[in-house]
Amino acid sequence: MKTASNTVFHRFGLIDQQSHHWIISLFIISLLVLPFGFMTFKGLFGVLSAICLLLSLLALGVNSDHPSNFFKEKYSYLIIVCLSGGTLSLLITQGIRGDFSFKTYDGPIRLLVALPILIAIYKHRVNFPKLLSLVIPLALFNIFIFAKLGSHPYGERLTNHYLDPIFWGNFSVILGFMSFVSIQHHDYLLLKIYKLSGFALGINMSLMSQTRASWIAAIIMAIVFLTLNRKELTIKKMTVHGFIFIIFLMALYFLTDNFKIRIDSAIENILVWQKNSQIPSSAGERLNMIKMSIYLFSLSPWLGYGEFATLPVINDPYILSFADSDSIKTIQCCGPHNDLAGQILRSGVFGMYAHAVTLIIPIYIFLRSKISQSTIMGMIFCAGVLVCGLSTEMLGLKISYTFYAILTSGFIATTLWQKNDFYEQK
Repeated sequence: MKTASNTVFHRFGLIDQQSHHWIISLFIISLLVLPFGFMTFKGLFGVLSAICLLLSLLALGVNSDHPSNFFKEKYSYLIIVCLSGGTLSLLITQGIRGDFSFKTYDGPIRLLVALPILIAIYKHRVNFPKLLSLVIPLALFNIFIFAKLGSHPYGERLTNHYLDPIFWGNFSVILGFMSFVSIQHHDYLLLKIYKLSGFALGINMSLMSQTRASWIAAIIMAIVFLTLNRKELTIKKMTVHGFIFIIFLMALYFLTDNFKIRIDSAIENILVWQKNSQIPSSAGERLNMIKMSIYLFSLSPWLGYGEFATLPVINDPYILSFADSDSIKTIQCCGPHNDLAGQILRSGVFGMYAHAVTLIIPIYIFLRSKISQSTIMGMIFCAGVLVCGLSTEMLGLKISYTFYAILTSGFIATTLWQKNDFYEQK
């Protein structure tokens, strides 16, 4: 029996065809609610994700279109490689080293577990990017209010009580940019203003977190967006946009104290590190950990070291010759604050493979597909995670693995069924 909610979802373009089952309605509602649990109450996002996964499994059995049809898609097995890369790299390296640690699978396995959600979105032709574009501004406002009303363990740097400001600021600016690039030419004026408010809020939240990586990511995401839309932009428009962007950055630097202080301190840290790498500083610590990671990788390139606590850094003469004690303690305690470095230290070249397939395969699929809201939002999301992952492990926590898995799956699934529609119409 057709439900009223199905009709509403179809009317708003959230589902491409009328659904005839209440399970599909609940599945779409779970996708709509999901972003509101991100970076708010601890554990809430995990619960909402589990509900979404359960409903996706139920949705796979609805209507006559068998889920196995997904595997006839051109990119289906490439997608499985993408989602299983992290788990596979751990299985291989831990098996050879003989040091199995099941807790290390808790993050990477979430990528593979998201496959039913991807197939359900593909099978029932859910317009995931449009759905997400309608909730991102409200979700960001929810994240912002939760942080403002909570405790502030990092002083003036805004975040919530269980996430560091780097992680919080990075995902805030990524979500903000996704809200901006989701704007469509045919959107009503109020809807465009609503989406722009999400962009403005995401930028402001990144500034309040004082996360420099998010500011670099913002520049890269802007370049990616302009590149994807280069056919619609004349040289004159590109020049105007570039000029406005430079003026905006200069205004931030000279008019916003926190922005200026953080930029100046980063430049100073790098200059000091070049002269003496053992003087403690935020930027210097990251540079030291990158240098340590490259060196440690050269010692064990194939299998890595597993847990960061087992890294042989304490008494190594070469490491002690350039690294300060804070850098050594940090890399053993929390990893190298870099996604790629973290993967190669855990699993060597297999970790490098895992990092590449997890982030590059979705980008490849988006680039090989027709430009659409789905491909642009997917590209911005993956590019943001990739760039921010240079200064912190964006895929180091269960919450981030789950968020990345579901969003990437949603963008890929929508891209695939929209591609099929395009070729059918031709």
